[in-house]
Amino acid sequence: MNQTTDYEYIDSDESLARFCARIGDASYCAIDTEFIRESTYYPELALIQIGSGEQLACIDPLAITEFAPLARLLVKDSLLKVFHSPSQDLEILYQKFAEVPFPVFDTQLAAAVLGYSQQVSYADLVQQITGVTLEKKHTRANWIRRPLSQDELDYAMDDVRYLMAVYEELKLKLESGNRYSWIEKDLHTMSDPQNYEVDKAQLWKRLKGVLKLKGVKLQIASDLCRWREDVAQRQNRPRRWIVKDDVIIGIALQQPGDREALSRIRELSAKTVARHGDKLLQIVSQARQVDAKDWPRHDQVNSLDKQQSALGDCLMALCRVIADKNQIALATLTTRKDIDNLILNQKSSRLAQGWRFTMAGEQLLEFIHGQSAISVDNEKLKLDSK
Repeated sequence: MNQTTDYEYIDSDESLARFCARIGDASYCAIDTEFIRESTYYPELALIQIGSGEQLACIDPLAITEFAPLARLLVKDSLLKVFHSPSQDLEILYQKFAEVPFPVFDTQLAAAVLGYSQQVSYADLVQQITGVTLEKKHTRANWIRRPLSQDELDYAMDDVRYLMAVYEELKLKLESGNRYSWIEKDLHTMSDPQNYEVDKAQLWKRLKGVLKLKGVKLQIASDLCRWREDVAQRQNRPRRWIVKDDVIIGIALQQPGDREALSRIRELSAKTVARHGDKLLQIVSQARQVDAKDWPRHDQVNSLDKQQSALGDCLMALCRVIADKNQIALATLTTRKDIDNLILNQKSSRLAQGWRFTMAGEQLLEFIHGQSAISVDNEKLKLDSK
């Protein structure tokens, strides 16, 4: 350990095993990762920072060959893994160790149900809870480069050094306010591997400009997206390096039948035509043979009628009352889209899921189904059970 720091820099299998043994009986540990993804499909894991009590370590995954002790800790039931907004961290750890860390705690989610802003940043949360202002000078550091400077390592370690204090404070507030149970289902869902698997059948929905496509054109776009994903994964290159979204849209619209027609697609380079031209033409041809009943279709857009819109106004007013009662921002609790979806009985409404359902969704559904009514008491709205 560097004597000028309070953490250990781990770059050997032996030191990793010893560190994991030291924190193995802890109740929780704070974790963060550093990675880069600019020129690859899969993120390149560059650092893993872990803190548990007075045990702090910056693990160099580029120097480690035996990760088994760490992999076991990441799925140890008795060791809670604390992150801040962990989707990217969980994704890269899943790709590295073939298992998603479990159980987990998300300080950003916890902060949302405690009245902080919905997507409060780590730096803002640290400042509000500990009074410490974190520096931002290494946000664009090349974490794969070696050796990293002491200043860069110190910066990286701050992402777990203060995360422990943040967790302790939020946990206390959740328990004292009986709100921990509100987020338990959401936290459990974060460890579902399906969150970090690509659904290739749905990739077309992410295309910029996809709403202009329908019918066989949408089938072509979907098949091109599948092909691009396979190539990007195989070559470990960003999707846009294979073909851009605009190119896929252009091919789907024009449905070229030969290389000459393909070469006229805007932004499709001659190099890509030479390398992938035959495959692209094959995809177009095969997509045109797909039965119309099997073509992908855009989600049906349902709109509210006048009575439903009036009901939505009532539900928004109720949500404002509920948000005020629970001392959280209305925007954190819901949007008008969430309310409209709830009225249309769509499961996509966030008010039908997780802590939002516990806090508000259940009450709103009771009102929708006539099991409660709005009244006014001292110029304040309230919901009364029938």
